[in-house]
Amino acid sequence: MKSFASISRELYEAKFKLPKKHKELKVDSMKTGGKNYTITYSKMGRDIYAFVNNNETGPYKDLKDAEKSVKELSKLFKQMNFEGVTEEEIFNEINFRV
Repeated sequence: MKSFASISRELYEAKFKLPKKHKELKVDSMKTGGKNYTITYSKMGRDIYAFVNNNETGPYKDLKDAEKSVKELSKLFKQMNFEGVTEEEIFNEINFRV
């Protein structure tokens, strides 16, 4: 009999596929502002990327830097959720500036 964690992991892997040449490093989840976010850290070449609910952030120089940035992003999510801004708008603004 499979555990709940292994079943949920299989469902997540079936739902989200990393882009080509990305290697998965770590999968994490966080709850901020009443919403659950799934974070997948991946490596492509020397760069580290973080995918928060399938939205790419990065590149970062190392995993610690990516985790720190995602933690700061979670604080932004919490603040913006109270102001009525959606995470799609936040990611569109982040990706527009890059």
